[in-house]
Amino acid sequence: MNLQKSNSLVSMSINLRNINIINILFFVVVVSGSLLILGSSIYDDNFYDAYAQDENNVTIKTTKLTDSIYMLEGSGGNILVSIGQDGVFMVDDQFAPLTVKIKDAISKITDKPIKFVINTHWHPDHTGGNENLGEAGVIIVSHDNVKKRLSTEQFSDFFKRSVPPLSEKGLPIITFSDNMSIYQNDDEINIIHMDNGHTDGDSIVHFTNNNVIHVGDDFSDKAYPFIDISSGGTVDGLISSLKTISSIINDKAQVVSGHTGISNKTKVNEYANMLTDVRNQINQMITEGKSLEDIIASQPTSKYDKIYYDYTNRKPKDFVTHVYQSLTKK
Repeated sequence: MNLQKSNSLVSMSINLRNINIINILFFVVVVSGSLLILGSSIYDDNFYDAYAQDENNVTIKTTKLTDSIYMLEGSGGNILVSIGQDGVFMVDDQFAPLTVKIKDAISKITDKPIKFVINTHWHPDHTGGNENLGEAGVIIVSHDNVKKRLSTEQFSDFFKRSVPPLSEKGLPIITFSDNMSIYQNDDEINIIHMDNGHTDGDSIVHFTNNNVIHVGDDFSDKAYPFIDISSGGTVDGLISSLKTISSIINDKAQVVSGHTGISNKTKVNEYANMLTDVRNQINQMITEGKSLEDIIASQPTSKYDKIYYDYTNRKPKDFVTHVYQSLTKK
């Protein structure tokens, strides 16, 4: 089922209360008798690094945002869960070996089955549980470009790693070209495709009645963005997306991003301003004929490093490089 949309939100209401969720399977790697996950750290977007993390050390933390919306943190992108009479509506699903732990965490807040999962973009730390959930009968929803990328092998120029395609059971069965709405648990849930920013398939998920929004990896109040050039990301698209997010929400909205805690509209605006400033500085130096090495040496992010340099694998120079590549198409 492919829902196409051009200029206005496509409204969709699906009632699947009678679907039975079967036991979810998951895949692990056993090394020297230990159960291991191949994936990223609690806050590390380097999902291409195939280093092992002890599954027993991953705890799923549940935070109540409203009477019906919860945030789950574990390893990978943060999950939002909407609960109610229609069942469980999820945003993103982290890594496959964590599906059982995630399901267990959800069972502690509701006895209803998981009905939907929305992928905010294709990266494995947000879609790793797709195959488990798809096999269990959960309806997977994403933008068209997410399904395309999940269906074929992807390669990251930045990480120099390939990511294999998902099997059929892990692919979205409902896709959209622009926006769509789903009505579940007494909420109007608007899923809106953003401009090409983090990737070319970024979507935000707005729980309008609860005043909560999941913005995927388009925003962080603690780290510079990863503009995934290989996946169609651009700095101008990211700035545009942040402005769109700000225009949608009010000052009391709870903003959930992929890898940091609960934030707000003020922080979104500050992030957009930072990106705009850095982008304009780099663009001016490009116009002046300066090389990438010269631009990196000028440290255009220096006044923001105390806020957004989180000392993970991505350094300010990487962010500067991505902005440069985005503006020069090199």
